[in-house]
Order: sequence, then structure tokens, then C-alpha cells
Amino acid sequence: MKRIKRLSALAALSMAVASLVAIPSAKAAVTITVMTPNYTDAMPAFYKDLNDRFMAANPDIKVVQTNLSWDDILVKGRTLVSTNSTPDILNLNTFSDYAAQGLLYRADEMFSATTLSDFVTAFRDNSKYNGVEYAVPDLASARMFFVNKALLYGAGVSAVPTTWAEVTAAAKKIKAKYPKVYPIAIPLGQEEAQAEFQIWTGGNNGRYFDGSKWVINSAANVETMNFLKSLVKAKLTQPNPATTNRTDAFKLFAQGKVAMINASVFFPSTLKDYKSTVDYGVAPFPASPTGKSITLGVQDYFMAFKKTGNKDAVTKWLNFLYEPANYAAFLKAAGGFIPATKSASTAVDSSLLPFINALPNAIFYPGDLAAWPKVAGAIQTKIGTAITGDTKKVLDAIQKTAEEAGTK
Repeated sequence: MKRIKRLSALAALSMAVASLVAIPSAKAAVTITVMTPNYTDAMPAFYKDLNDRFMAANPDIKVVQTNLSWDDILVKGRTLVSTNSTPDILNLNTFSDYAAQGLLYRADEMFSATTLSDFVTAFRDNSKYNGVEYAVPDLASARMFFVNKALLYGAGVSAVPTTWAEVTAAAKKIKAKYPKVYPIAIPLGQEEAQAEFQIWTGGNNGRYFDGSKWVINSAANVETMNFLKSLVKAKLTQPNPATTNRTDAFKLFAQGKVAMINASVFFPSTLKDYKSTVDYGVAPFPASPTGKSITLGVQDYFMAFKKTGNKDAVTKWLNFLYEPANYAAFLKAAGGFIPATKSASTAVDSSLLPFINALPNAIFYPGDLAAWPKVAGAIQTKIGTAITGDTKKVLDAIQKTAEEAGTK
């Protein structure tokens, strides 16, 4: 009996000693959350494959991916930030307000100098806040003037319009020849009113910000809106331009119901998705008598939020995404955008070349200003009301919002 007690005591002592010895344990898994927009319906499948391969190579990291529509991500992204529930990685069309709040890692904390140098310089410059890169571009787009060639030339127009006067003249001929067709689409609904107006006024030397101050109610912008109103008054556009969203206008063009439209680099892919049979042409955007043809350059960003313990995992995921093969797959799934890296730009589809060639004449939103998201929202919700209202009063109201938002 005593022997049994002694053995029990020894066993207990042995267990106690063992408990004091450091035994290596499995590394605790880190979970990172990634929130992205659905550029196309192919994006969820792309990210599932990407994340499956990433987690297989990094078993200590778990990736939770959320894909949302653009409307949803714009709302949810801001809600999460305001409630201190940010994702680790966010793919969005603005970043500067988050950088201004000190929420983001710098790009050089995520990527090596060599990797950063592969991003197109113009896109890197637009990824800075106060001169510092806080995001990296994922892709970009540019705008061109799309025409339905059958309708344009069928109406007796000999060439794609290059000036406002030629736009008006061509629209009148199209309306006379094809009464059931809308000669030109002017979508100033909330979806992308800020882009629609900027592409038109940009060709009239109009801007939202001149580098030091907001100039939304400038004479050039007033003149541009009044020109657009003249097209509406002459019934040369689709009904209700103030509430027509870009997607609605795209569908009308795809159906052969609109002859001329402002559209982006991904529009050919969109037309394929719609199974459109329209024979279209792409040309530089028309300008005013005193302006010059420009394109609107737009880019989206990946940004990483500072969260305790996530830096290494976030860095690994972002660098994995931008590995050449993975980034090429990302661009393919996104559907017809301009690559953000120099290396990927060497192998683009020929359909992208007109847009890439237009980039030297590109103007960009003032996305480096923390105030821009608020100002853009005001433009989106208010500028369409100028179609039926007082142009100067509407632009003055947006100008006031911009000035109150500041220039930082």
C-alpha cells in the first residue's frame, strides 16, 4: 500500500515538473478580414481560389473575405470605420479620409521599394495623402466617347463629334432620322453624377478643385451645366437625366436606344455581358470651343487598417495578391480595366489601348484630400437638380459644402 502511495506521489511530482517545462505549442492562427467590391460576378470565385491557395501556403493565417456590391460597400465601409470595426484590408475608391484619421498603414510598411516601383507613377501619385502613400492602386479606368455607328452614320453624320457644337448638330440629325432613339445619354443620377459632370466640364477647362481651393461654382462649370441643359431642353437626351444612373444609361446604349454616351474602359466588357449586338466606336471626348479633349482618370485602392497583431498577415496577403500571376487573374476577373502596374501593362488587350493612350490627357478627382468623399457625395446627390433648377444656385450650394469640408 505504501509502495502504491509512493508511486502515486512520484507520478504526481513528475506531472507537476512536466507542467513547468516549456513545451512548444502550435502557433495561434491569425484571422484577417478582407472587404472588396464585386467588379463583376467573377470576383467571388477569384477570391475563393486566391484565399484557398494563400491559406494553404500560410496555415497560420485565416482569411475571411466579404464581397459586396459597390452601393453596399460604400455604405458598409463607412459604417465599419465609424464604429471602430474596420476590416483589415479594404478595396475602395477613396482612402484619404481614413489616412487623415491615422487609421492606415503606409504603403512602404506593406511593400518593398521594388514592388512599389512597379506601380504606374501617376497612380502612385494619386495614392498619397500629404505626400505619403497610404494605399496602393488596384486598377484604373479612363473615359471615352462611345457611339452607335449604325445610328450615327445612318443619320448622315460623317464623323464622330469632337466639339459641343458638333454633338448638338449630330444629336439633332439622329433625332430627326430615328425619333424613338435618344441621341445622347446624360446620366446625372447619384450613382456617378460626379464623373458624368467632370468629363463634360473637364473639356471646358472646368474642375472641382484647382490645387488650392474648391472651384465648383466656377464660370466654366456653370457654362458646362447650361450646355447640358440645352441638350435636355431640346429633348436630345433620355428622359429625366437628373435621376438616370450610369447603369440605366449603359443598358439603353446596349439595347440600341442611345446613340452617344460617356463610358469607361470596362464598357466593352459590360456590353458583352448584356449580350449587346451594337456596333460601337470609341473616340476622344468632345470639348467646348475654348477647351480641349480630356479623359477622366479614376482608380481604386487597396488599403490596410492598423490593427494589433495583423501587420505581418496583412503584408503577406497583399504581396500575394500582387504576385504577377495572381494580379493577372485579378484583372481578368475584374473585367477590362487598366492595370495599375507597369509589368501588367505590357500585356493588355488591344481594346484597352485607346484608353491607355488617353491617359496623358487625364484629369483626376482630388482624391488626396480628406474632404473629397464628403464633397463627392454632395455632387452626386445635388448636381442633377441643376437640370431643372437654377444652375448657379445649385453649384453655389455644393461649393458651400466643399468649403465647409476644407482643403485638407
